[in-house]
Amino acid sequence: MPKSRIVISTLLLGMWATTVHAVPIPGLFNTGVDNANAPLAGSSVDPHYTLIASADPAFPGPGAIVASAIPATYWFANSATSKWIAPAADENYPALGTPHPGGDYTYRLSFDLTGIDFSTASITGTWGVDNSGAIRLNGAATGIGSPSYNPLIPFTIGSGFHAGINDLDFIVTNQAASGSNPTGLRVDGLSGSGTATVGVTPGLLGGTLELSPPYPNPMSGLARFHVTLPRAGIVRLVVRDLAGRGVRTLLEGASPAGRFESAWDGLRADGSRVGAGVYFLDLQAEGGHVSRRIVWMP
Repeated sequence: MPKSRIVISTLLLGMWATTVHAVPIPGLFNTGVDNANAPLAGSSVDPHYTLIASADPAFPGPGAIVASAIPATYWFANSATSKWIAPAADENYPALGTPHPGGDYTYRLSFDLTGIDFSTASITGTWGVDNSGAIRLNGAATGIGSPSYNPLIPFTIGSGFHAGINDLDFIVTNQAASGSNPTGLRVDGLSGSGTATVGVTPGLLGGTLELSPPYPNPMSGLARFHVTLPRAGIVRLVVRDLAGRGVRTLLEGASPAGRFESAWDGLRADGSRVGAGVYFLDLQAEGGHVSRRIVWMP
């Protein structure tokens, strides 16, 4: 009799094991909070929102300031979950306050959908502006507008996402007025989710590629962060600008598994200082990809 043969498939050992599940979208923060979602003190620079366009040359950004003085009888009151951000700390009214000119003030929040099926992503929240506003996702209009600074208005975004870094822009239009003329943005209850398809090789099972939030952030000198590699392999850590261009390569080459510290001092590859603005720490290792947002403030 011919010998029976037991065939064991080994294909999975060389392929990606795949799990699919709903996960929260990282990097979504209310206005006026720190990385732990605790409210910031007035006059602080918001670490998550960047003022990328301002109609006021006296307050051009990129720092979005947590307002310490708001029109208390007009604007929706600050709370333990979010605060107003603005070009300046003092946005009081009708007396005192900062006399901003009319025009558009655009605040950007960037987040990373790496590892998430962008076609399944959805974001909800509430927001308020002074005087009116609109929301854009990756440069495209969402059709969402808000004419209110009290109460906050709910919104939902269910399309327009793409893979990798996404930009959520809140455009605030301030009406021209004489004297004190406050303007600001408030976002609360911001959250989102999507379906994650996470590929994990056998060597990565039980471990996760990690890049810790940089500290301090915003930075003006040296920012430190930790990289965790669950397996030995090739690692590449690059600082990129908002357009995705490489600014400086911090790590590149073979590395053992483990956790180690790295840092960035705000310099380009040629040794020159970068300009004020938003940058990204982009980590790639053994098929994994993690990105962190960092703000340089000279």
